[in-house]
Amino acid sequence: MNISFNLIDECWIPCLRKDGTRDELSLRDTLAQAHQLREICGDTPLETAALHRLLLAVLHRVFGPKERADWVALWERRGLGFDMQRLENYLLRTDIYPRFDLFHHQRPFFQSLDPRVKDKSVISMVLQMASGNNATLFDHHTEQVGVALTPAQAARALITSQAFGIGGLSGLPDKFTDAPCAKGIVFFATGESAFETLVLNLVRYNEDEPIPSPNADDCPAWEMEDPFLPARNYPRGYLDYLTWHNRRIWLYPEVSDQGIIIRRMRWAPGLRLESENIDPLKQYIIDEQEGWRVLCFQPDRALWRDSAVLLRLSDRNKPPKIVAWLADLARRAPTVLEVTQQYRLMALGLAKDRASLDFMRAESLPLPIEYLANDTHVSHLSTALELAEKTGKLLNRCAFWLAWLIIEATAKDSQMGEISDVENELPIDTRMKTGRLAVKEGKKVKDTEAPKLYRLFESFGVERLYWSQLEVHFYRLIQDLPGDPEAAKDKWRGHLKRVARAAFNQAIAYAGTDYRAQRAIVKADEQFQSGLARLLDVRQPNSTNGGETHGTR
Repeated sequence: MNISFNLIDECWIPCLRKDGTRDELSLRDTLAQAHQLREICGDTPLETAALHRLLLAVLHRVFGPKERADWVALWERRGLGFDMQRLENYLLRTDIYPRFDLFHHQRPFFQSLDPRVKDKSVISMVLQMASGNNATLFDHHTEQVGVALTPAQAARALITSQAFGIGGLSGLPDKFTDAPCAKGIVFFATGESAFETLVLNLVRYNEDEPIPSPNADDCPAWEMEDPFLPARNYPRGYLDYLTWHNRRIWLYPEVSDQGIIIRRMRWAPGLRLESENIDPLKQYIIDEQEGWRVLCFQPDRALWRDSAVLLRLSDRNKPPKIVAWLADLARRAPTVLEVTQQYRLMALGLAKDRASLDFMRAESLPLPIEYLANDTHVSHLSTALELAEKTGKLLNRCAFWLAWLIIEATAKDSQMGEISDVENELPIDTRMKTGRLAVKEGKKVKDTEAPKLYRLFESFGVERLYWSQLEVHFYRLIQDLPGDPEAAKDKWRGHLKRVARAAFNQAIAYAGTDYRAQRAIVKADEQFQSGLARLLDVRQPNSTNGGETHGTR
């Protein structure tokens, strides 16, 4: 029996319509209706990113745009949609159309057979399911029980695995390596429709940009006679990179009462990508020791805290190519994008620990075109965010000092000086866990006390409260700064003071009511108030009784 599921015709791409309803469309219909769709949204952030990368590869292949004028011509069609005649002339070519069949007998889409490995459950291909080193994140299937995927689910899992697969043992001499998007955050600009989102991310594509193709032989994997030849560690160009085959995967479809399902597959290591490749979709920060370091999600740090880095074009960092491209469209005459227009920056990715997935995340940040058109706005934003970081560090240190004063029963008043770090380069949680902390007079925290001290400090929850309450004020700040920078920064300092004060008051409330706790509160609160005044230029409240200052805020 001939089993077929051609992604050009069959429904498999999840889309959100402008009325809020969710639908699954074919590749052709997704592109044909893009101007009528709100967005393309997978079941996970990784699926969403993988779908956008695939669609961008198709659009780059057909439309370029090679020059700025080509992009402008595309952008002017946002009310009409893509030129489907050009797209169908490509997708329906006799050498292209069969390559999009998920179950083609010779060249199934995005697949290649490695005869050295045995078949296994397809659950290993689904990153959010529990298998191997992956813990259960959103689903309670297991490798022992297995799973049956529909063709649509299998297609999405296939392209997601090729983009986000994590390195590890394979049972073969060569190991699995990290796929192109397994490290770092992938960024896409988003507009008011799926069409706008896709076109905004169609950066200039030629032999030099966004990834050089010196031999002018760049093409997507489905056009290659063998995606693994020639053997290479660097992509031949941007299309090769967007369709990079990090895995050799082969799906085994079967017919059931529910239709076509996929339970089994074979998979083995594929192309190895060298780590020094610079991904145009990511943000890189220069490190004096390590060189270029990719921006990654952190479990306890929201991305908006790094928004000034993402928008800054005039320093040594490498922003996502889309940011530089939109800045060019807004700055260089004739300007194409209105400076008053605000888009958003969609950030998608995962965090991992060696060969295991810790979490996946999607965040969205404002992307005001006026910030890209004027570096001064970004400088003001950077100053404001740096002040927030300094205030957060003060809050953390004073809260930790409060915990130390409570735990250290033998501390005398003369020893209760201002806390100082032994190793400033270490994050505060690392210093606490290792016990490498000291206070004035050289008194060192005992290693045996560090876990108890860390637990008490963590119970205060000051950092979580501070940054979570500050986020809503950040979105107002980024809107207000271009109009009146000084007034916006004054207002921001007021928010920093109130939010930090509330967070430290929470630590005070959790500290206890015995004599030792009250003595510690007075000393720690004095340091917090004076530090806050120095940072934010605010006056300390008048008080003649140190024990009463913390109870009046």
